[in-house]
Amino acid sequence: MNQTTKLYLLLAFTILIWGNSFVAVDVAIRDGASPVLIAMARWTLASFIFGLYVMWKRPKSMQRSDYRGFVALAFIGVGVYYVFQYYGVKLAGPSVSSILVTLLCPIVIFLISYTRFGERVSLLQKIGLAVSTAGAYLVITNGTFSFISNRDELIGGVFGVVCAIFWALYTVGGKQILRRYDPVSSTAYISFLGTVMLVPFAIADVEIVGNFSFPPSFWIAALYLGILCTVLGYVFWFRALTGLSASATGVTLYFEPLVTVIFAWLILGQTLGWIAGLGGISVLAGVVLVSRGQHVGAGNR
Repeated sequence: MNQTTKLYLLLAFTILIWGNSFVAVDVAIRDGASPVLIAMARWTLASFIFGLYVMWKRPKSMQRSDYRGFVALAFIGVGVYYVFQYYGVKLAGPSVSSILVTLLCPIVIFLISYTRFGERVSLLQKIGLAVSTAGAYLVITNGTFSFISNRDELIGGVFGVVCAIFWALYTVGGKQILRRYDPVSSTAYISFLGTVMLVPFAIADVEIVGNFSFPPSFWIAALYLGILCTVLGYVFWFRALTGLSASATGVTLYFEPLVTVIFAWLILGQTLGWIAGLGGISVLAGVVLVSRGQHVGAGNR
């Protein structure tokens, strides 16, 4: 087996564990676990493991000039991101959350780049944005106006969109800072800060909700999310990036919602409505059109 094949297998395993993470969270929430405490447990465990790594490897320390940048990244990438994501899973379900979070992110990244750098938007890109917007509407509402009466699903869908915006900001805003550190140590620093930021949310959740529990599925989800998704997932992802092109690696993320839908069906017996499924395909088609529009525009310049 050659090296490229091994890297693609690592990538496939990463997408499998990331795609199933939405289902693992949903199972724990169904058993009575708090979405915020799931996030807290995940990042506490991940921070412990990353802490061992930092003590062992002694990587480059966080520079004083980068403190504010790391704090901002930790806030939008961990501190509030996972509160919105896991409550989105609770309210809208794992499949809808995965589709919105994963597939809308490239669209938001494009919009941020457009507003920051004033790039011209081609006709193909405008069509792609319109198709993605229509698709997101279908995913959230399943193509009906009755969603107004189903407030939980509507709010959960909006949370998914918010997460896509947060992750896009994290991706765009973190490029300059993160490239000055190795991937594992920068992830470790963000993990430490993000875990601390989750503490007030966890305390508020306990005080407001009051009735919380820690079923076996909570601990299974914490181990799964903390070890597999956060530590191994990030290591495997960055390992693949070192041997494969960024475009070849990035395109595999589009399979993550499909993995979520399959596991939601196998484990939970949940099926995605055909209209919502069509919406997911539309969002993906819009992403492809925007991406192709960027290539076409680059060729014309």
